[in-house]
Amino acid sequence: MAGAYVDRPHRETGSTPGVAMRPSRFLLCAMLGFAGVAVASVFECVFAHTEHAGHAFAAGAVTLAALALASYRWLRAQPSAIGLFPDGLAIRSRTGETRYTRIAGCAQWSGRLLALTLVDLRGRHETLVIAADSIEADTFRQLSVQARRAAASHL
Repeated sequence: MAGAYVDRPHRETGSTPGVAMRPSRFLLCAMLGFAGVAVASVFECVFAHTEHAGHAFAAGAVTLAALALASYRWLRAQPSAIGLFPDGLAIRSRTGETRYTRIAGCAQWSGRLLALTLVDLRGRHETLVIAADSIEADTFRQLSVQARRAAASHL
């Protein structure tokens, strides 16, 4: 197992972000599960109110379409690569634009999911959700340690 101080391509200063992010199966399954529960709930509520399966089916279809569109837009907005720097992150979008941000806060759930609050150069806050299966394990561990340290320094 490689240590935390192994020289990695994304640790080089001045380079573009070098750790490619893969689509997370964990987050995709969570989105599908949420969509299934939401559609079933809407169907049951509308069916109980109107007692007409056609109206309930239409409401469920509209709910599924809205959630599918929101999920698609969220997946497209995810970065294609990230770079770890001592003072923050470099995030490369799918269009090739690179933004440098610093970590203002974090939340980690059982080593599977990391939610980062990032602040860009203009002072705008954004949230980046990173699942453990979207990047390599060593990079996820380094990122979670860096995020905890950065969040603790803001307290």
